[in-house]
Amino acid sequence: MQPAFANHLHLHLVPAGRRLDFEITPGNYAYVYRRCRNQQWQCVAQNACSPYLDKAPIDPQAAPEYVVRYRNAAGTVTAATPVVRADPAGLPGGPNWTNLA
Repeated sequence: MQPAFANHLHLHLVPAGRRLDFEITPGNYAYVYRRCRNQQWQCVAQNACSPYLDKAPIDPQAAPEYVVRYRNAAGTVTAATPVVRADPAGLPGGPNWTNLA
């Protein structure tokens, strides 16, 4: 059974990119993974803080998916969140600095 914190991963589309909110507990380190169009998972952040902002330019039709895997100090995976997917219709292709007022 996974720890309760591993069940919480929220994705928000913001003008600067894609913001991920997740919990971190003492003794665990968050590794953020992304994939597009069912490609291989890529680690985009190690020992990430929440919220994590992914500002990488991505094709709006790529439908990126994210998962956070938690590791202990020895590097062993202790838990993982469910996969979340960005809705391509609302996904910015890159940083968008309009409407930041």
